[in-house]
Amino acid sequence: MADCAVCGKEVLTYVALDDGKESLERRVCVHCDTEVGAGNSVKWVSPGELEQAGYYFGPPPEEGEKGGCNSGCGSCAVRKN
Repeated sequence: MADCAVCGKEVLTYVALDDGKESLERRVCVHCDTEVGAGNSVKWVSPGELEQAGYYFGPPPEEGEKGGCNSGCGSCAVRKN
């Protein structure tokens, strides 16, 4: 997890690869796809800490249940990208 200035909270991140000649990896917010920044260190967390932050950790939800992280921002319940 890392702080996202756009979302204004600590968020999950993923690694994005640049398409340029150099294979540069960068950390990106799962909610808004904004780079979290080189000076922003990634914090490794336990499953319990993920759930305290509003993310679900466990088996996939049953058919018909809502997906997404349940953080309330509404941007990841159904990702379109």
